[in-house]
Amino acid sequence: MTQPEELLSIGAFASLTRLSLKALRLYDQLNLLQPRWVDPQTGYRYYGEDQLKSARMIRNMREMDMPLATIRQVLAALADSPTQAEALASEYAELREQQAEQIRAQVTQFIQQIRQEQIPMSFEVNIKSIPTQQVLSMTHHIKASKLDETILETIEIFHGLLAEQRLEAASAPFGIFHGAINEQEDGPLEICMPVNGTVKGNGKIQVKQLQGGQAACVMTVGPETDFPVILGAYDTAADWIQKNGHEMAEPPREVWHSGPGDNPKMEIVWLFN
Repeated sequence: MTQPEELLSIGAFASLTRLSLKALRLYDQLNLLQPRWVDPQTGYRYYGEDQLKSARMIRNMREMDMPLATIRQVLAALADSPTQAEALASEYAELREQQAEQIRAQVTQFIQQIRQEQIPMSFEVNIKSIPTQQVLSMTHHIKASKLDETILETIEIFHGLLAEQRLEAASAPFGIFHGAINEQEDGPLEICMPVNGTVKGNGKIQVKQLQGGQAACVMTVGPETDFPVILGAYDTAADWIQKNGHEMAEPPREVWHSGPGDNPKMEIVWLFN
């Protein structure tokens, strides 16, 4: 079979879309943008003129540094609902704005470290004896953009389960960060809610016993709970454990003593041996 005359060679298509040959081959492999026809003898790829629009949209999204997974979602939405595609693009723009704000805050903090300036907020370590706790537990693999939303939704699910069983939370919910959470790494994050009495799990919700022990605890309030300032609280607890000859017993817990509001309150609780 010979090349259909109306198709464009990969070179011509690359010139018209300003996409590299390497990118076009990658998009073919990922099923994002497949050629209309491939020569069975040479393996050369050929594209239709009607594919120019999709290719240029992919190019524009990549120029926004949009991840390929998000591009795939946008393209899939375009086929059924352009409104949904617009919403995904707007959501991505909001995410990038949040990331830019975080980077600006981190750069400010980093410059303070370079200049060895005193960080405006200082943290105090209190040593507490943490009891063994029965908790509801749900584990999530999430990126930073979904962190707050996932925490709030999970706590709401916990309260719903307890209400069904006519039980109440024993103390504030908390998260155990078993791994880093950012835009590249997804934890996991284990969200827990202490509860007394006989409680039954449901679906992904587990009921488990968390061992207690001695812990280095750092309370943060108001602006101290903001990222990246709160990282200083983690560092303070870790430094105290190391300087006093102890070892971390488990990943740190972030206890949410209050919900979102004008005066949030969080506590870093880091068990040690």
